[in-house]
Amino acid sequence: MSEAGTAITITETMKTPQGEAVDSTVVDKGALTVRAREIKQGPMGIKLAFDGSKATGTAAMGGPEKPVNADVGGALFADGPGAFRSIAALPLKEGYSTTFRNFDVRKQKATIKQLNVSAAEDVIVPAGTFKAWKVLVKSAEGEPDTQTMWIDTTSRRVVKISATISEMGGAVATMELTK
Repeated sequence: MSEAGTAITITETMKTPQGEAVDSTVVDKGALTVRAREIKQGPMGIKLAFDGSKATGTAAMGGPEKPVNADVGGALFADGPGAFRSIAALPLKEGYSTTFRNFDVRKQKATIKQLNVSAAEDVIVPAGTFKAWKVLVKSAEGEPDTQTMWIDTTSRRVVKISATISEMGGAVATMELTK
């Protein structure tokens, strides 16, 4: 993570069987809205800028680079690297809910997400036991993918994430805080 002026850049690097994947998002420091995103893995490369309700840039998905020009309907929130940190910064409490926009890079269109907070519960992960808000994020448009995260009520650290990924046959990926 790096800061410059009113922007924060968050980069995630992942080693996969298809090679290293690097995903960077530039977020507005005050509003936590997404300004830009760049994804690179082997021959695949996507570079996007978000301004108001427009997404512009280029995408090469294993073939020639193509322009991206999409109406996203408004500012994006909690998208790409740093998404979970942005959600953790919300005024979470039992019963809190909100909707927000993301951008589906593959389909090159905006998606609407619905966030709901359940009661805090004790969560045990390798880093210890935490009293955490249980936060469910799902599509407001009926898409099957869901993400459940547990966010420590005191530190606002994300301690556990469980995501159902329909593109992988409904596989469930789980990440837990270890330190």
